[in-house]
Amino acid sequence: MPQERSHRTPLTLVTGLDRTISARIAHTLATPGTAVVSHDLRDVERGRVTRTVHRIDTDGHDEFSLDDIDLEHGCVSCTLRLDLLPLLRTLHRETQVSRIVVVLDPVVEPENVALEVNQTVVHVPGLPPAPAGDDVCLSHTVCGVDAARWLADATGDLTLAEAGLSAAEDERTLAQVAVGQVRFADTVIVERADSAAGAWELARLHAVLVRLAPAAGMRTLNSRQPLDAALMARALASGTAESPHGRPRRPFDPLLSGRPDLTADCGVELMTIEATRPFHPERLHVALDALLDGVVTAQGRLWIAANPNDVLWLDSAGGALGIRRVGTWLATDPAAAADPQQSATAAFYWDDVHGDRHTSIVVLCHRAAPDEIRAAFDAALVTDDELAAGPRALANLPSPFGTDHRDPCDDLETTDRSATVDQTEGENR
Repeated sequence: MPQERSHRTPLTLVTGLDRTISARIAHTLATPGTAVVSHDLRDVERGRVTRTVHRIDTDGHDEFSLDDIDLEHGCVSCTLRLDLLPLLRTLHRETQVSRIVVVLDPVVEPENVALEVNQTVVHVPGLPPAPAGDDVCLSHTVCGVDAARWLADATGDLTLAEAGLSAAEDERTLAQVAVGQVRFADTVIVERADSAAGAWELARLHAVLVRLAPAAGMRTLNSRQPLDAALMARALASGTAESPHGRPRRPFDPLLSGRPDLTADCGVELMTIEATRPFHPERLHVALDALLDGVVTAQGRLWIAANPNDVLWLDSAGGALGIRRVGTWLATDPAAAADPQQSATAAFYWDDVHGDRHTSIVVLCHRAAPDEIRAAFDAALVTDDELAAGPRALANLPSPFGTDHRDPCDDLETTDRSATVDQTEGENR
């Protein structure tokens, strides 16, 4: 029988769009007692994945294994559920393993891995069914950033397939993955700083990163500075308790966690959009275009007149934007159970007429003018006359929003509001 432990094994994720940078980061973490795991997903659509496991025992001896894994259904989720998660449970029981490092393929978003680790029940021969999170503790995520390319990738509209990183049916964009990787990081390693197009461009990149991951530790290196174990140790120690540390974001968490800088720097600025009246759905659809150019990312809660009971979550990165339902306002059912953060948010926004319904969005601009974005969203709010028509009239306004919406879109057709509701907190595609 595998050995049982009374404590969970620490798990570190290494993420980023650049495979070489991720490999260098992993090399610095390969200390005695560590198992370093990676999956190469470049051939996953054919049902084949290459897995590498590098074990360094407590005496510093190395052991490598390289295996081709055949999957019945070739996809990222299958790789996680059928191979990585069971492997984590097995490595936890190896006496020579005191830490696990997982190097994620560039197409994998670390927040989704965290969800899988904590929620997906794994079946391993000889063990009771349980999530891998019962055996491992995701304590740290390190993200590697290429100073020469990252900002262009994070603000464009290329899909992963167009960039040659994923299968044709994967509609996610480079921007969505790049932003998600940095946002979930506890430590950011910026490499190739001397490859950036000048000091101002490097400063602009830093201004974006420190606002996207304000609680993370950060180190910036040029091509002549080696990334070694000592530097990595200092980088890991420079983060704060407010960074994610493996905790996925929930819709009612503070949108400005980590105390980011709200002043402008190199044209980069965080702005907030707050409203205590609903949006007119068609005018909002037009206003969303303001977030598709010159904006790194936007996230937040939406109150739309045609969806009066639904908490809608907006999430944009570069030229891609999605809106999905993530729950209901407490005003629709005050007796319903809610997590403490939702209750605290409801108390802050509570209104005698509309309850806790509100809009709260944070926008990270790098070229767009915040005043123009704010004006576009202000113009999309329902007017006093529309409010006076009453809740029934507002709920019957024609709407392009159902339970799931993505921009850019091809038309403005009314969607079926009886469609199946996705209440998960996973990725939006």
